Amino acid sequence: MSANKVVITGSEAAAVAAALARTGFIPVYPITPATEIPETLARLVARGELKDCEFMTAESEHSAMSAAIGASQQGARTFTATSSQGLLYMAEVLHWASGARLPIVMANVNRALGPPWNIWADQTDSLSQRDAGWVQIYCESNQEVFDSVLQGFRIAERIYFPVMICLDGFILSHTKEDVELATQEQVDFFLPKIKIPHALDCADPRSIGASGTADSYFQFKTALAGDFNDSLPHIKEVFEEFKDIFGREYFLLTEYRMEDADVALVTTGSIGGPAEEAIDILREKGIKAGVVKIRVFRPFPTQDIKAVLNNVKKVVVLDVDTKEIVLDEIKKAIYPESTPVFGYTVGVGGVVTSSGFIAGLVEEANSFDLPKDSHSIWRAEKEYISSVQDVPASEDPVSLIQPGHRACAGCTASLVMARVLEVMGPRTEIALPACCWSIIAGPNPYTPVGVPLLHSPFAAAAAVASGIKRASLRNGEDITTIAFAGDGGTFDIGLQALSGASERGEDIIFICYDNEFYGNTGGQRSSATPYGAATETTPFPAFKIQPKKNIMKIIAAHGVPYAATASIYHTDDLIKKLRKAKNYKGKGLRFLHILAPCNPGWGFSPHESLKMACLAVEAKIFPLIEYENGKWKITYRPEKAIDIRRYLKPQKRFSHLTEIDIDIIRKGAENYWEELEKL
Repeated sequence: MSANKVVITGSEAAAVAAALARTGFIPVYPITPATEIPETLARLVARGELKDCEFMTAESEHSAMSAAIGASQQGARTFTATSSQGLLYMAEVLHWASGARLPIVMANVNRALGPPWNIWADQTDSLSQRDAGWVQIYCESNQEVFDSVLQGFRIAERIYFPVMICLDGFILSHTKEDVELATQEQVDFFLPKIKIPHALDCADPRSIGASGTADSYFQFKTALAGDFNDSLPHIKEVFEEFKDIFGREYFLLTEYRMEDADVALVTTGSIGGPAEEAIDILREKGIKAGVVKIRVFRPFPTQDIKAVLNNVKKVVVLDVDTKEIVLDEIKKAIYPESTPVFGYTVGVGGVVTSSGFIAGLVEEANSFDLPKDSHSIWRAEKEYISSVQDVPASEDPVSLIQPGHRACAGCTASLVMARVLEVMGPRTEIALPACCWSIIAGPNPYTPVGVPLLHSPFAAAAAVASGIKRASLRNGEDITTIAFAGDGGTFDIGLQALSGASERGEDIIFICYDNEFYGNTGGQRSSATPYGAATETTPFPAFKIQPKKNIMKIIAAHGVPYAATASIYHTDDLIKKLRKAKNYKGKGLRFLHILAPCNPGWGFSPHESLKMACLAVEAKIFPLIEYENGKWKITYRPEKAIDIRRYLKPQKRFSHLTEIDIDIIRKGAENYWEELEKL
């Protein structure tokens, strides 16, 4: 292995390439399986290995891309990463980025779209955004990921369109392969200092993206479409320049054994490797087959596709997405030729697709003169049972939460749900956004919860709950409706919907179980993360320097009838507050903020979970209070506040704190307690 070869994941490859590109601004929001990209970049920034870079943890994917637009328009080289639902949450802003001709580069780690929740790979997410005006490059290997990020910056900064680098989730993002890195000198030569001609400039004031007449809009979009469609020669030039400097050759599409092929197999992404093996299997059987792997999907390389498929007798297209997008593109590209095109949808949601299975599909297609169906045929290596099946009845029908769920050992979030359902009863319906409970709730169709759970988009729990409640009232049903969210779905991405529901006075109960970071995605910073805590996106020495957002003040400012904090350890206080929230039925939104210590994320033993919940209250770090009809009240006063070190020291996330840091935390807690006393 050469000196500059390393064994790294696809996510690490993307991050290292972005660092070598001397990226100036990186806004991020965590989502599985893309999280390792911002985590790697955060470590590089914290260690000083990525200098002169602004690393920003946003409150949502929409904000991350919006911040990228601002930074790029200001002239900074800009990079971000996302996946799946996160990419779709950015959808509006993707068009702003391309419309403004901004050279942003984004790694999209391909992942299936819900519902139901699925964290495994398929390409529906990026392919659904194929017409957003972004160049799209699909990677087959981790080496391609590294090289494509570098090429992406060069392409974006030449044609002034944003570039999306697509890599299959887990298959590439979490799998380690040999990757030949580049030297900083090579990258600096390939990517000179960025200079955006239409960057914001006080000496040349302009109004960018302002409204205009229909004629001006049409003229602008005509030019935009023309430039985008004409960019393929420029992309090819970048590939040639890359070869000259780095020695690795890339094309818009890659052929394998196509020189004499009668049957062409068309693929995208990491399935290209098994597809090549499938071709070898078919060749051994005497079937002259070859594979065409599309690397640049947007702009679509129509002429290249026509040329390579010109002499084949049949085409077999594999769609690793739910909308037969590649099949439609191939049919359009070779029209009006009458070559039969067979479509198969495979690998959706991470279902295994082996070389033998692929070979079988090609053999099947080759046995027919024409496709039986104009649509893509869904196929998997094994038969899958319908998700609608009888679930064994609970042995304890009285309890509303059953054992056997997927919570971690020592998880307090499961205890919060148990206490909530104990008070709210069986006539309860829950809107559940992305959070740890999305996993705890179990694989479809099983559920440990004895009330209906409606899984919702991450940002929308309060809005979904509002719809549930209003419809139930219309139907004359007496249903307690709850939005049950973690801190990310409350403090950050869910705050807009929560604020709207609070202002409208929706008759719902919003419960936040707060583990003070993004636990479901592996432990990244949220605005609920307290000062001094280290997370995956605020690694030491760059621990979080901002205080925790005061969500109670924000909710109280909406004039809700009832809001309170609670601890899973102080059960009597918690139960009392849950009952109060329920009793305010019909009065407006009620809000409970419940501390839920997370032992894997905070770094303590599972058997100490309740102890940590207790110590947070006894050290006055997490005061138990309520806001009721405009009045504040402290509902629990420790007889004697314990030394704050007893709470901080057992937690690895605070292990780096100095006495100065501890004193800052202590004074912050004391000042807030004094403020509460005055209130």
